Amino acid sequence: MTLTGPHKEDAMPTYEYQCQSCQKEFTIIQSISEHGKNPVQCPECRSAKVKQLMSIFTAQTSKKS
Repeated sequence: MTLTGPHKEDAMPTYEYQCQSCQKEFTIIQSISEHGKNPVQCPECRSAKVKQLMSIFTAQTSKKS
């Protein structure tokens, strides 16, 4: 995901998880300061047995390569 324009300052990281109970994969959008403070629950079965997955990180800078 590439963010441009007025919304880039409002961008928040996305964190991907997989439920160890029902195997559903889901994404949570939260600030860096919020991440890790609140327990994550599966939106499908409400289990707290979730595993964070590796996510792809994309950044956009003002300089061209």
